[in-house]
Amino acid sequence: MLASMRVLLISANREQYPAPVVPLGVLSVAGAVRDAHTVRVVDLCFEQEPLRAVAGAVSSFEPDVIGLGLRNLHDNAYGSSEPLLAYYEDVARAVRGASGAPLVLGGAAITLQPTGLLDRLGADHAVVGEGELAFRELLSGLERREQPPRIVRSAVAERRLVQLDAKLGLRAPPVPASDLDALAPPARDLVDPRYFEIDATESFQTKRGCAFHCAYCDYPDLEGRKVRLRDPERVADEIAARARVPGVSYGFFVDSVFNVPRAHALAVCAALERRGSPLPWVCYATPATLDDELVAAMRRAGCTGAELGTDTGTPRVLARLRKPFDLDDVRRVRASFLRHGIADAHSFVLGAEGETVEEAEGTLAFVRELDPDVAVFVVFMEDREERATGRAAHHEALLELLAREAPKHPGWIVPELGIRFGEKVRRLVAGRKLRGPAWLHLAAARRRAALRGGVRS
Repeated sequence: MLASMRVLLISANREQYPAPVVPLGVLSVAGAVRDAHTVRVVDLCFEQEPLRAVAGAVSSFEPDVIGLGLRNLHDNAYGSSEPLLAYYEDVARAVRGASGAPLVLGGAAITLQPTGLLDRLGADHAVVGEGELAFRELLSGLERREQPPRIVRSAVAERRLVQLDAKLGLRAPPVPASDLDALAPPARDLVDPRYFEIDATESFQTKRGCAFHCAYCDYPDLEGRKVRLRDPERVADEIAARARVPGVSYGFFVDSVFNVPRAHALAVCAALERRGSPLPWVCYATPATLDDELVAAMRRAGCTGAELGTDTGTPRVLARLRKPFDLDDVRRVRASFLRHGIADAHSFVLGAEGETVEEAEGTLAFVRELDPDVAVFVVFMEDREERATGRAAHHEALLELLAREAPKHPGWIVPELGIRFGEKVRRLVAGRKLRGPAWLHLAAARRRAALRGGVRS
């Protein structure tokens, strides 16, 4: 098929802490439409002057349609959303100043705040939910000189669809959810090589969707509650191919949780093991259904680290957060990781669901007992979806608690306070030419200290 429209896709994300992340969403959309259209990707992550880069790309490419991918609503230090939203507004203004082509917004940030960001950025359209098929359909409408809906929706974002329909009176049916194995692969040939020069980590998906109901998690809004699985053999083939790319020496599974469904995770691990475990990799995981057999299979398949959203160390808050596990499950999984040599990083959200300072102190006591390789602490700030104020009732007291306690424990990270996080850490990792997720190096240092008889606290 002859290419019919010139489509410029802009990845706006510039977050590089603790490491820059390959824009898999933008690359997936590029891969899904470039059989029918001429596609160029502009990645602003490493641009010294991002607005000038946008204007230059628009001027030289003269696109018929411009897609702007917005990944986050906050930075990784979990401060206010406003500086990042103001930056998005500047990027959109640069686009508008250089071209009158339709501007289409997409990405996780748009799915969570479609109408507010559409209005603020002055865009023509937004894609809510999964982008590959929805954006392709929108392009087809524009090509036919039709007027597509202002908001094009993918059926994966079920709760978000209900809210949009009620608020805006939308009637057009959503674009069906995709068969993941039928999609074209991400346009990885368009990725900026600097991602691999800095971090050497490539991103992969084995599934989309999350069936859990954790209280504040956005994944069901972004990918739906129905879990759609990729063929494990195709996943393993993709990883084996990327392992041959110069500079790629780590993989990261960006699934909401790698180990659910358990049978699928085992199948992916077996497929990777048959290919000689071509890359060491890290994943997001949950203590639910994560038993010793699966941990052992993950290790044989190349897993070197797992990140878990443990969130709290008190049973009452765990129940209020609707987490699908208990504290004994967390202890059991920690022991299994130690047994099989997989590093673990647990995140904890203090002040959520009415957690008091005293309960937060209980969480810190649990973390001391658990003694994970790495513990990342965030103080609950706000409802990211509706921009409603929802700060923890004891926000400042919780930060003061972390400021006192975190420096005493080498594996504790507090992004909001800059404790073992930020530019200093990035320079250290880059200076030593360390590869893979930054927290793995902290975990490795702690385990080496333990072997030498050092204190793990």
